[in-house]
Amino acid sequence: MDVENEGELNEVETQPVNNPIPQTIQPTQRSSMMDMITTTATKPSILSEGFSFRGEIAAKGAIHVEGALNGQIQVDELTIGARGQVEGVVTCSSLHIKGKFSGTATCNELIVTSSASVDGHVVYQTLSVQKGASIKGELLLVK
Repeated sequence: MDVENEGELNEVETQPVNNPIPQTIQPTQRSSMMDMITTTATKPSILSEGFSFRGEIAAKGAIHVEGALNGQIQVDELTIGARGQVEGVVTCSSLHIKGKFSGTATCNELIVTSSASVDGHVVYQTLSVQKGASIKGELLLVK
C-alpha cells in the first residue's frame, strides 16, 4: 500500500454493463378442466364395501364395485369385486365379474372369475370363464 494515497479515495471508472434484456418466459398454458378430467379418467371410481347405490350411472372410464350397485349402468369398464354386488341393466365395453351379478348386460369383453356368481342374461363378443364360477341364465355370443 502506498503511504501517499493513504486516506484518499481513488475514483474508479465505471462503464455501464451491457446486460441483454432478459427474455420473458411464457407461462405454461394451463390445461382446460376437461383435459385434466380425461387424463384422470384412467383411474376407476370405487364404490367401497358397505356403500350402496340405487339409480342410474352413465360415465366415461371405469367403475370398481365392492359394495352394492342397483340400477342402470353405462360405463366403459365395470369390475365387480369379490365382495361386490351389481343388479340391473349394464352396458359396457368390459365387464369383469369377481362377485355377484344379476340382471342383463351387454359388453364386448366378459371375464368371469372362479369366485363369481352370474344370474341373468349377458351378451358378449369375447368370453373368459374360470373354473368354479357359478353361471345361471344365458350367455349369448354376438359377433
